[in-house]
Amino acid sequence: MNMKSIINLIKVSFVFGALFTISSCNNEPEISNISRITYFPTFVYEGGDFAIIPCASDFEIPPITATENGQELPLTVVTKGISGTVPSVDINKADIYVETTSAVNQDGYAGEVVRTFWVACTGDLVSSIEGLYSSTVIRNGAVNPQYFDMEYVLIRKVGANQYEVSCAIGGYYEFGRAYGSDYRAPGVIVTATDIPSNTFSFSGPVPVGAFGGACTMTSMTVDPAAKTIHFTSDWDAGFAFDVTLTQVAL
Repeated sequence: MNMKSIINLIKVSFVFGALFTISSCNNEPEISNISRITYFPTFVYEGGDFAIIPCASDFEIPPITATENGQELPLTVVTKGISGTVPSVDINKADIYVETTSAVNQDGYAGEVVRTFWVACTGDLVSSIEGLYSSTVIRNGAVNPQYFDMEYVLIRKVGANQYEVSCAIGGYYEFGRAYGSDYRAPGVIVTATDIPSNTFSFSGPVPVGAFGGACTMTSMTVDPAAKTIHFTSDWDAGFAFDVTLTQVAL
């Protein structure tokens, strides 16, 4: 995390006003433009805009500052997780944190930085299926390398023997089609009655992002030796998803 990201200073000259004077000869107004420079917010922080963080690690979220021509600006920070707005990034709690930091200069021009932090706990796939996973998806039997090894799907523990899967279709539209997180299918809760015997039950259907509809997880099997999870989901738009997750070593 030793690379410094700096959003370059942008100087914009604009017409700020006009000065009107009366000519002594013809009494016609003379107009003189007044222009000056506005300095857009400049953000400085260590590291990049994306990080994977093991749960309860000693990782520290890099601080961020914004300045206008060398003068520090107040910041507004909004952080969202899988289920909505959260107070801040919590490295002790698995989630997909999207942190938006914004500032406004004296002329009302805004700037922002968006950073994403994947905080993941890693289960042994015997007593826990938590983890960060790459995903390979086959939709309606069609095999396409475009949907192989997509990054990432997060499984986090949300209760006793209960786990939330960040996308019930394995990131097919979010990553495979590059539509972004608005086309994720979050919210499916898996109850692991007995992981070694692959005894699972699933919560009700969830929408497929902006597409909507109802997507229902129908099966799950776990292979702890291979560090993989296989599940299937049916979407009422007429598509069946066959998903293989491979746990990422953190």
